[in-house]
Amino acid sequence: MSLDNKHIICTLFDHRYLPRGLCMIQSARRHGFTQKIWVLCLSVECQRILTALALPDVQTITLDMLEEHIPRLRQAKGNRSIVEYYFTCMAALHTYLFDTAPEIDGTMYVDADIQFFESPHVVFAAIADAPVAITPHNFVPEMDHLEQYGTFNGGWSAFRRTSDGQTCLKWWLERSLEWCYDRVEGERYANQKYMNRFPDIEPKTRILRQKGFNCAPWNIGNYKVTEREGRIFIDDDPLVFFHFHGLKRRMGFFEFQHRGYGAPVSWLMRNKLYRPYIMELLKMEQLRSKIEPAAVSAKSVNNLRGSDRKLSALLRKMVEHPGSAATKLIHLAQDLPILTIGTRVL
Repeated sequence: MSLDNKHIICTLFDHRYLPRGLCMIQSARRHGFTQKIWVLCLSVECQRILTALALPDVQTITLDMLEEHIPRLRQAKGNRSIVEYYFTCMAALHTYLFDTAPEIDGTMYVDADIQFFESPHVVFAAIADAPVAITPHNFVPEMDHLEQYGTFNGGWSAFRRTSDGQTCLKWWLERSLEWCYDRVEGERYANQKYMNRFPDIEPKTRILRQKGFNCAPWNIGNYKVTEREGRIFIDDDPLVFFHFHGLKRRMGFFEFQHRGYGAPVSWLMRNKLYRPYIMELLKMEQLRSKIEPAAVSAKSVNNLRGSDRKLSALLRKMVEHPGSAATKLIHLAQDLPILTIGTRVL
C-alpha cells in the first residue's frame, strides 16, 4: 500500500447534516480522492441512510462503537450539551481510527459543511510529514475580537501516526474529555481553543496558511476572489476547500452569514460558490427523504405565521419564471438570500 493510500478523510454528522456530509464526500470524489472516507454517524438515522446508500469506500462508525472504545465519552456525554458532545468527539474520532485501523498513517478531519474545489491530495501534500496540521481562521481585521474563540479553526485538523503526532492528539483528547463547553473561559473554548497550544506541545505542527485552504465567511473578506479558466482563486492561490459555515435555510431561502464577518457576497461568490453547492445540497436532501422520510423536519411554509406565508408566496410568484426581472435582480444583488422552489435554485 502506498503512503498516499494510508491517508484518509474522516468526518462526523447526524441525519440533519447528512446532505452536507454527502456533498463533501462527493466533492472529494469528483476531485480524484479514491481513498476511504470514515464517517462517525451521530444518529441511528444517519447510520441507516448511509448503510442503505452503500457508498463505495465510505466506512461508518456508530457512537456506540466510539463510546465502547473510549468509555470516558459516556461520562462526558452526561455533563454537556449535544453540540458540546459532538465537539468532544472530534479528537476521539482521530484516536479511534489510529487505534483500530493500523493501516492508517494520517487522518484529516473535515467538517461536513466543507466542499472541495481541488483534490484533497493537494492538502495531504502540503501537510507532508508534519505530525500535526491546523488552519488559522485569518479573521478580517475588524473581526479580530473573534480570536477569543481560538486562532485556529476546529472544523479541520490532521494528525500522523508518529510519537509526536500521537502525543499532541492524546493531549487534545484529554482536554476535550475534561472540559468542552460552548463558552469562553480563559484559554478554553469548546475543543477549538485548545488548538492554540498545539505548536507549543508539538513544535513541528504545520500551520497551513494557503489562502485557498479552509477559506470561509470569516476570512474571505481579506481576499480578492476571481475565476480563471473555470477555477476559483483566492488572491493568487487556487481555492482548494471552502467552509460553508453558517449557511441556513429559512422560509425556502438559504441565507449567508458573510455580512456578520464583514464580507459581502459578490456575484462570483454567489453564483460560482453558493448556487452550485445549494443545488447539490437540495439533491442530497431529496435522496435522504426517499430513504428515510421520517428524518426530514416537518417545517414548511404552511407552518409559518400568516404574514410570513404571504411574503413567501409573493416572492415565489415573483421568481416563477427564470427570465423574470425579479430573478435577474436577485442574481445581481449582493447579500440577498438564495431562494429555492423544490429542487430549483433561483
